[in-house]
Amino acid sequence: LFSAPAAASAPAAVRLRSRSKMVTRPDVVSAAMAPNSASSSSSFRMPAGAASGSGASSSSSSSPRHFTSRSVSLRGGSVAARVSNSGLPASSSGGNNNNDNKGDDKKFSTPYSFLGLSTAEFPDGWKAPGARVAYTDSAPDLALMAWFMRKIAMAIDVPMPKNISYDEFIALCFLQMKGRDPDGQRDITLGIMRSLMPPGGDKVFRALFPTNKFSLELNGKITETVFAWMVGPMEVQSTVENDLGEEMFSRVHIQKCRWLQESGCTGMCVNMCKTATQDFFCNDFGLPLTIKPNFEDKSCDFYFGLTPPPIEMDEALTFGCTSTCSTAVNADVAGKPCHKLRKYEGPPIAAAGAGAK
Repeated sequence: LFSAPAAASAPAAVRLRSRSKMVTRPDVVSAAMAPNSASSSSSFRMPAGAASGSGASSSSSSSPRHFTSRSVSLRGGSVAARVSNSGLPASSSGGNNNNDNKGDDKKFSTPYSFLGLSTAEFPDGWKAPGARVAYTDSAPDLALMAWFMRKIAMAIDVPMPKNISYDEFIALCFLQMKGRDPDGQRDITLGIMRSLMPPGGDKVFRALFPTNKFSLELNGKITETVFAWMVGPMEVQSTVENDLGEEMFSRVHIQKCRWLQESGCTGMCVNMCKTATQDFFCNDFGLPLTIKPNFEDKSCDFYFGLTPPPIEMDEALTFGCTSTCSTAVNADVAGKPCHKLRKYEGPPIAAAGAGAK
């Protein structure tokens, strides 16, 4: 879905910066990074604290309301399940990746994304709300990041950041929110997604991927790799949460969402990721998708084949700001929804903490 554009006019050398190191690689990032004007190279700064990770979000006293199922992942390009002899979930990335501790809270490192070239380092106690995963971005992931950043900058009419990093990506996302209501924030993301398709691409997708087990499992497997540059390591798991009522590998589990970790923003998660992506798959592609973020531990699940409720009735609208968000209001206060969310119009639910789901 997020393929890199042609690199015919790529600069001879581009400065690539990840959270853990800075390198210079020639001819590695696509033409998406090439500035269109002199203003494109202007210095760009993210909002203070938006992605610095300073301060841990407080956990809620209420129990998380979040669906879980036994984790069984897929390997390679196969849509068939592969389960280890021990009964534990097999690694979704394959190979010796030192991630035998994924099922508990112990530290581990794992390769992920295209060809396993990016790396995520999970610390001890990584499931805790304030725990932070460290990422090393590969050249292909930085190229995709640059391309997507350029799409956002063009859509909201701001200069393209001079440096390509995840911090700068998050800063652009905060600018996308500025001065826009939830629909406006969603529409920018929707427009970017639609720009990725060739003319008539939605009709071709509907013809190739009707709502059946094969289509749902295949889209889950594609998401596991193609979307990883943005949210971090994922694995495909078995679930019966779908409109067909069948057990299948159509649940994509994000162990700790990088976007939510770095932004800390409930509104950004719901308006620009959850709502936009659900609308895109359900309305443009005709493939049901429900996204269930967990604002307490920052995990998330994509359920392909499960029709979401109307966004006004979605429980995600009841959750509040967290202390790690630079634009937070009433951070971590129970019963105070994030001020960037639309009003919840669903049935009464038990009071939720600011970070729990």
